[in-house]
Amino acid sequence: MALMITEKNNMIKVWGHLNAQNMNSLSKHLEQSKRRSEYLVLSLDHVESIDPASTKVLENAYCDTAANNQVLTIIGRHNTAVSWVMRSTNTSYILSNDRV
Repeated sequence: MALMITEKNNMIKVWGHLNAQNMNSLSKHLEQSKRRSEYLVLSLDHVESIDPASTKVLENAYCDTAANNQVLTIIGRHNTAVSWVMRSTNTSYILSNDRV
């Protein structure tokens, strides 16, 4: 399945497999969305797999957003395909504990 990204009401939902080849698309989408809103929610609930490099890109986006006094809430802690890889790369701290 190819990567699919949708956005509605400051919530970005991602479906498919996140990897180094398509992470650039998500990064560009996040950058454009951050210009329109100071608060974004990124849902990884429907991600089927994520590679370790992508977790680091998400971590950078999370930290950059905070450095610009904006908020990026990343949900998907209950998606085992995501949480397992993020724990192994020490990036699980960016996953929100709360559901939006």
